[in-house]
This record gives sequence, structure tokens and C-alpha cells, in this order.
Amino acid sequence: AKWNNEGIGGVNETLKENWAKTDKFVWVLAKQDGMVWPKEGEQWGAPDPEDPFNKILPREETPWFKEDLFGLRTAEDAGKNMYESFDG
Repeated sequence: AKWNNEGIGGVNETLKENWAKTDKFVWVLAKQDGMVWPKEGEQWGAPDPEDPFNKILPREETPWFKEDLFGLRTAEDAGKNMYESFDG
């Protein structure tokens, strides 16, 4: 499924503008998560389209981040993203 301004049709600038209105984001990773796959998605990681079952891209290598499709990289550059993790 396509989401967060992925795919053909251009970027919805309203989505980016609304995302930018938030002061802080907290992304929490459960290191042993068995419900969310991939668990790295809790902090915007994603399956590699070339090898989706064997390689997970870190946030910085995803199209969402590299192309700043909805403002994730802008938020990162502005220091708005906070990352936490816990065992469990």
C-alpha cells in the first residue's frame, strides 16, 4: 500500500505543512517486538524493496526520509524527532 506521499501523483504539500506544525515526535522501539514487522518500522525503518524479507532499511535510507516525502527529514533536521527503545 502507498502512504505518506509515496508513489505517482506528486507530493501533497498540505501533509508536509501539517507534519511540520508538530513540535516534537517520540518514536519508541520495542527491541523484542513480535507484533510489528519489521520492528524497525516503529522508528521509520522499512523492508528493502530489493530484498524485503532479508534486509531492513534504516530510517535514513528509506524514500520517506531521503526524499522528505512528508516532512520526516525536515523534522529530523529541526531536532523534533526523539528516539527511545526498551527491551520487550
